[in-house]
Formats: sequence, C-alpha cells, structure tokens
Amino acid sequence: MHKRNALIALIMTAFLVTSPIALADSNDDIPTNATNTGVHDSLVDALVKADLVATLQGDGPFTVFAPTDQAFADAGIDLDSFTTDEEIAVLTDILLYHVYSGAVYAADVTDGLTVAMVNGDDASFTVTDGTVMVGDATVTTADVMASNGVIHVIDKVLMPPADLVDIAAVAMSTGVHDSLVAALVKANLVATLQGDGPFTVFAPTDQAFTDAGIDLDSFTTDEEIAALTDILLYHVYSGAVNAAGVTDGLTVAMVNGDDASFTVTDGTVMVGDATVVLADVPASNGVIHVIDKVLMPPADEPVIPEGCDFVIGLSEDGMAFDNTDLSIAVGQTVCWIWNDAAMAHNVAQIREEGDTTRDVAGEYSGTAATTVDYRITFTEDETFYYICEPHASMGMNGHVVVGTGISEAPTNVVDSDDNTPGFTAGIAAIALISALVVAGSRRR
Repeated sequence: MHKRNALIALIMTAFLVTSPIALADSNDDIPTNATNTGVHDSLVDALVKADLVATLQGDGPFTVFAPTDQAFADAGIDLDSFTTDEEIAVLTDILLYHVYSGAVYAADVTDGLTVAMVNGDDASFTVTDGTVMVGDATVTTADVMASNGVIHVIDKVLMPPADLVDIAAVAMSTGVHDSLVAALVKANLVATLQGDGPFTVFAPTDQAFTDAGIDLDSFTTDEEIAALTDILLYHVYSGAVNAAGVTDGLTVAMVNGDDASFTVTDGTVMVGDATVVLADVPASNGVIHVIDKVLMPPADEPVIPEGCDFVIGLSEDGMAFDNTDLSIAVGQTVCWIWNDAAMAHNVAQIREEGDTTRDVAGEYSGTAATTVDYRITFTEDETFYYICEPHASMGMNGHVVVGTGISEAPTNVVDSDDNTPGFTAGIAAIALISALVVAGSRRR
C-alpha cells in the first residue's frame, strides 16, 4: 500500500464548495500533498498503472493539471482496458499531457497562452472573466502549492491531439478514400503528398470516383497515366488553406497549373461543382478537405502548329470533321491534321455543296490515310467545299468561307448572234452554196 498512499498524495485540491478541503503543506512534494483528497482515486490508479509516481516525486518544478474522479468517469476511461505495452503507452501519453515542466501559477496564465506539456504536445489556455481553461477543461481550484511545484484541479481529462501524419497516410486511414489512394499509387504521387508541403488537398470520396465512372484499370499507357496525374494534381493546392480562408469567388492555381474557383453560400464551400462535405482535416504537411465529386481539369486549349491559322481535325467518333463551318480571312492558312486515326480519311474539294465526288481539278490531300497534315493558304474570296472521299456518302464534309465567300471570277463578254453585223447574211450564203452543190451533183 506504500506506493498507493504515495500516489494518493499526488495532487492537492480544494474541493467543490460543499466538499471538505484538506490542507496543503508547501513543504511537502506533490504526491504528499495529494493524500486524502478523496476525488483523485482514478488519477492515482492511472499513475500507478503508467509507473509515473517517481516522475512526479522528482525535483521538478512541475505544474500538474489534475482531473477529478468525475472527470475520468465522464471521459469513459476504463483503466482495466489498458493492458498491452501499446495501451499503457497511450495512457502514459494522456497523463503526461497533464504535466508541465515548470511552475505556472494562475497569475501567470494569459488568454491565448500556449505551452508544451511533458508529453511533447502543446496545450492552450483561455482566460475569460477570471475563469481559466486549459483546452476544454476548466480550472476549478488553482495554485495548490507543493515543494516541487503547483497543482491546478480541472473538471475534464485532457486528451492530447492526435499525432499528425502526412496527407497520404491520413487518406489511407479514412476508409472512404481507397480509390484516391489507389489513384495516387498508380500515378506515383504518394511520395509527392508525403513531402514537406504544406499542401491543401481536396479529397474525393470513393463514391465520388464511382459517380465519375473512373476505372483505374483503364489507365495503362504513359499518356493515360499522364492524364490521371493531371486530374489528381488538380485537387492539390501548394499551401495550407483552411475553410475560413476561402472566400466567395476565390480563384487559385492548382498544382497542375489550372485554375480552380470557389463559391461560398450560407457557409457551404464549393470548389468547382464539388461540395466540401468535411473541412479542415489536419495533417503533418497540410490540410485535407473532403469533397463529393472528382474535379476535372479544364480542357487544354489546342496548340496551333506553326504555319497554321486554323486546324481542322476529326470528331470524337472519328466519322466527321470537328469544324465543318469555318470562316477565315483572305491570306490565312487552314490545316487539316490528324494522327493515328482509327480509320483513314482525306480532304477532297468538291464543286458545290452536296457533291459526293471530288473535283479532279480542285484541292486534294491524296489517298485517305490515318495520319494527315494537309494545308491550304486561301488567297481570294471564295467558299471552299470539301469531303472525305471514303465517307462522303455518310455526310463527312465541310466548308470554309474565305472573306466574303463569293468568288470574283472574270467574265468574258461575247456579242450575241443578233448583234453581230452580217452574221445572218453569212449563214444564208453558206446555205445557198450548199444547195447549189447538191443540185449539181444530182445532175451528173
């Protein structure tokens, strides 16, 4: 019983107004002054289990925030459940979060004060109208003096903040981000999100991936993996932004280089068309906001090759041109370009809209091919009609309006028969001569 009696002396406190108060002796250490309080049996048992008696009998000075038995009961802490080395280590961490190495008296505590407790985690204080709180616990009796420190009685058990892990590790532990983690692995981005950061990650749930119809098994080629990487990095901002830092209309550049815009309505935050369903999940290298949709980066503007003013390619199904009605200025160049198409196509000029056979005197890219780079610089006003020969009957056609679209072809003026002098008389003479020749031959 010797150790237990010493532990009972750990914390001296004034009881509630209706409780008797044991006198403290500033010449005795903290365990001695805690003897016979009658309201710290749970704390004493916990210190015995965690083998922390000798620690609090040391020279100190220590400041101990001592939860009452009721505080332990309210926290639902069952000391019998702490049996393994790992569980005892958790209990030790909790108890040492109640101890500060140094003497801090009530008069020393200021509103907003933050100190590092013996377990290594920070504890913050608030002071309101003379009431001191540490975390969410209220100091009910302060400045109980001992030879090796000071005791403050509190009404709640302080729980140390969870040890933060990196963003990738947090995602792995949530249970609703398996698809996101699998995508990060496939895109080789785990190490990136384990970096120093800080990062802000908008993390779509597994349901969000399902709703988006994303099949990670379909990303196999380098090009497909690059597309997946672009999608994932559109969910990452370089810097830590908490929900309170987001304002309506805010636009930021994500890590992939594209902008993302935010709206805030009645406290609900949206990024693009995704809603933040859980905000400010802390990580050691940033913060996570859980969202209900996968964000899709805006489509990149097509790159116009040098020497081209406009590019015409193929539609998504490969059975039509992707710009069938183009207007340009005289002097501009149109390029018909596609690479490794599923089917062969070509560009063949036709005389007028609706034709399905090419004008043999017109522009022609040649035999249909799966890769084509055909360019025409238009030098005069006209409307250029064209088809893909193999698929003309299927409506694969288009036209380019150049300038006004009206060709100014030269007009040759030819006099009519009625206006040509002597024309009719000449015809009559020829007819008469022919008749005389026929008559003469008959006479022979």
